[in-house]
Amino acid sequence: MLGRVFLVVSVGFMVLLGYAFYQDFNRPWLPIQQAYAQKYGADFPIQVQQLFPRVQVNNQFVVERCITCHVPDVQKIGPQEAANRLGPNHPSVINDAVFAKYGQDTLLCRPVAAASASASASPKASVKPTTSAKPSASAAPSSSAAPGAATSPAPSASASPSASPAATTAASCFDPRAQPYYVLDANGKVVNDPTTNKPITAQLTGFIPNAYKGLGIDESGCIICHNGNRQATAEAGAHQNLVPNPFAVADKAPQLYENNCAQCHGALGEGGKGPPLNDQNRLGFFSDDYYYRCIYLGNTGEEHLGTIMPPWGAKKLLPAPINDNINLLVHWIRMWQQYSSLP
Repeated sequence: MLGRVFLVVSVGFMVLLGYAFYQDFNRPWLPIQQAYAQKYGADFPIQVQQLFPRVQVNNQFVVERCITCHVPDVQKIGPQEAANRLGPNHPSVINDAVFAKYGQDTLLCRPVAAASASASASPKASVKPTTSAKPSASAAPSSSAAPGAATSPAPSASASPSASPAATTAASCFDPRAQPYYVLDANGKVVNDPTTNKPITAQLTGFIPNAYKGLGIDESGCIICHNGNRQATAEAGAHQNLVPNPFAVADKAPQLYENNCAQCHGALGEGGKGPPLNDQNRLGFFSDDYYYRCIYLGNTGEEHLGTIMPPWGAKKLLPAPINDNINLLVHWIRMWQQYSSLP
């Protein structure tokens, strides 16, 4: 009996030892770091690099390993040079201009060109079939979302439209000419405040929390802006549920979402005829691949068979390019995930 126990324990120990050796030799970040060192100089140790953002999450500092592959020497070169190396248009600091446009106290509004429509008119859904290449079934980053931006998981899921006040609680839109988004009913009609007979503004706000204002990217970290997995060092794990360019998502996705999704899922993703999209449990459980399939296949797919969810991709109900626009919606939904809830 003791011999069998010893054998089992020995086998378990060897398995663990083998896994440890595998992890030690299987270092997918190594060639990336070596290429970076060859390009910019090896002024850092070739190893997993860690960054501790200045802002605490759940009352504790949480380490990130994203810099292992992206800017392993960010602490030495500083935010300005790091931003240059990350690519064009990547901010180095969450300065006043960035925060004024994308901070959580700023109301997101429809693009100025689209804001000329009457506030009382029902948003017209873009459901005319269009011709486009068949999108892949993956939730790969949209071509319109090139890397380079910094954001957080986005509007707070707790912010739900009020049933009465028409006044906005967030600051006015970054562009004073722009028109805010409005709360819609189940038929896609704008809901008016019965006391003022004015449209109720949807409190779609920017995604950067106040605590990050003024911080450089060497202090804010990456996850607050791009989502993903803060602990992983392999691309497949680190880039899971990644939002490559949250600035572009915030600029483009709300209008697309209002035209096609808000009447069933709510202006803020709070749910209605369709399930809530801002629910933190759902966001934590479902991957971007799942959301992509839901949007593309709708009620023709096994997950939503027999429901009222339209097959937006399969039936070409979204405007072209369909693949990019589905990914845009997926990233917008993902931005409702709150940073403090991430693992």
